[in-house]
Amino acid sequence: MAGRTDRCRYEPTLDELLDDDVMAPVLRSAGFDSQGFREMIVETARRIDDRRIDDDDDATSDHRADC
Repeated sequence: MAGRTDRCRYEPTLDELLDDDVMAPVLRSAGFDSQGFREMIVETARRIDDRRIDDDDDATSDHRADC
């Protein structure tokens, strides 16, 4: 039973997901190919990171203004 639990906790990489045989038809039905989907995910992650950095900078500036 422990092996089964471990598999449930496994998080595949983006490469592993895109290499899965089931993903190609799913992506096609959504209007993507593997490369287009990868580019969208990478760009989305970059924007999230940029926002997080901006939010951290704003929080630091607000804290300094309070001092």
